[in-house]
Order: sequence, then structure tokens, then C-alpha cells
Amino acid sequence: MGKFSISFFAINFILLFVGVSFVLAVFELGRLAFVLELGVLLVLIAATAFAVFSVYHGKKWGWTIIGANLAVVLANILFIYVIKGLFETAHITAVLFSIAGLITAFLNLRGEKQIAPVHNKRTEDYYPYIDKMEPEAAKEPSIEKTFTPGKFVASKKANKFHAAKCDWAKKIGAENQIWFNSREEAESRGFEADKCIS
Repeated sequence: MGKFSISFFAINFILLFVGVSFVLAVFELGRLAFVLELGVLLVLIAATAFAVFSVYHGKKWGWTIIGANLAVVLANILFIYVIKGLFETAHITAVLFSIAGLITAFLNLRGEKQIAPVHNKRTEDYYPYIDKMEPEAAKEPSIEKTFTPGKFVASKKANKFHAAKCDWAKKIGAENQIWFNSREEAESRGFEADKCIS
């Protein structure tokens, strides 16, 4: 799923309508119920913002959080209906858009399952030209040259030499490195000791 998929835009549209209608339903309440539902509303806003951010970045669990938040909205609309006895336009809008959001979240959770590719062991291990290949001649053992740098290094482009562990030594490109085994060798070639050399 890309960052700008149709379902991402759809869920944002749905959440906008759910949020506005739920706010209107909460503000119809009085006293303790209002305080309780306002707290629920603030928690849902924070959780939904986090979930939308997660969905935007391709996290599948963001859809689960959105679905859970919409289920909480539905439960709260039922709670408000029980307390107030009202079921007006704001309540109907919250319920309808919450259901649409739940369906969208469910489809996105279900639609992202990937089927693992099936490999046939027989075809994977079959090499049709193996019988026509000639045996390889015995190879001569190869000799590898190894290069061990000295204790001090200088750059072809500078006049100072450094200890191999010095930060400045690590910044010298491999093509510009000149290595010395001793301080005397470096000084005899015209290089000055850097302050990293004690």
C-alpha cells in the first residue's frame, strides 16, 4: 500500500465526519457525563492521530488502532443514547461513518496478506546443462598479497603525518595514503609530526 492510497484518503474523510459528529454528541451532555466523554474524546483524538500517522507510513497495525477507536466511538454513542435518550443527526452521522470506517479498516487489514511463493524442489535443483559440462581442470593455488600498513600515515596532499589511530588519519583517502614504519622515516621524507603523535 502506498502512502497516498484511496483507502488512506477515505479513512481521513471518514474520521473527520466521525470526529465532528462525536464532538457535537459529547457537547449535548451535562455535568459528569460531559467530563467523562470529553476525556474519552481527547484520548481518541490522540490515538487516532497516532494511528493515521502509522497508516501513512505503511504500518499495518495502524488500521487496527483506527478500527478499535471507531468501535469505542460506537460504544460511546450507545452510552450517550442510554444516558440522554436522544438519537439525533450527530449521533446517526457518527454511527454511519464509524461503521464505514470499520469496514475500511477491516478491508485494509484483510487485503494486505501476502501469499508466500511456492517453490518446487525438483525444478529448483534441476540444471539442464549439468550433463554437458566438462570437468574443470585442477586450478593452481593462488597466492594472495597482503598489505600491512605501518604505524604512521600521511597524505600525499599534506605535510603532516599522523598515528594510524588518529582521527585525522582515518580521514585520508586510500588513494592518498603514504605509510611509514617509524617516526624517523616520516621525518626523513619531509613530513612533520601532528599533535596526535606523542
